[in-house]
Amino acid sequence: MSDRELSGKVALVTGATGGIGAAIARTLGAAGAAVAVVGRRADLGTAVADELDNGLFVPADLTRRESHDEVLGAVLDRFGGLDILVNNAAAYTSGLTHESSEEEFDRVVGLNYKATYFLTQAMLPHLLRGAGGRIVNISSIGTTRSWAGSSIYNSSKAALDNLTRTWAIEYGPEGLRVNGVNPGIVQDGPMSFPVQAAVDIDAHILPTIPARRLATAADVAAATLFLAGPAADYLTESPSPWTAA
Repeated sequence: MSDRELSGKVALVTGATGGIGAAIARTLGAAGAAVAVVGRRADLGTAVADELDNGLFVPADLTRRESHDEVLGAVLDRFGGLDILVNNAAAYTSGLTHESSEEEFDRVVGLNYKATYFLTQAMLPHLLRGAGGRIVNISSIGTTRSWAGSSIYNSSKAALDNLTRTWAIEYGPEGLRVNGVNPGIVQDGPMSFPVQAAVDIDAHILPTIPARRLATAADVAAATLFLAGPAADYLTESPSPWTAA
């Protein structure tokens, strides 16, 4: 496979101003894609976009519905189309259910689920225009494993996983491939820092991981690159539940 396997493609990465999102933007850019770096932090987003051969920073608060059309307009004005959407933007909260507030619920679910749903809805007509469109949703291992204090975050990511499977079924016949990446604790992912500070990683986490190390943002980016590229043309998140295979 060429190291410029995404040449001629346009990618949009949300939550791309640092951590996992920035690593994904850099990796897709290194593979030849033009990349729209979407996030709230102008200083960080501009720095990431400036590193790329063909990058564009688009500031956005994706919880605002009107921002979705603004982001799309900026991408179309600069690049003329869209081939790859990476839904990475996320918010995290930790707390037992009886301690959780409606404001925290709305903040986390509003970004992790609602904003992702409606941003993708806005992008779909353009992702479906050409052959080989891709959506990659960055989810969490928390969708299949639970722990105390995880009710809001993990359930929002479980909803995202269901969206991934549903979109794969809805749009697979039109050539759009939809997949997800479900990281565990990411060593250099800021969202994981509170967990790393609270848990003895060597004693309690590494023995449960076959590779005996934490994931890195680069690992998540490499998986995203594979799913966004031509090698994953036949791979999509879930066949119909009635498929006998």
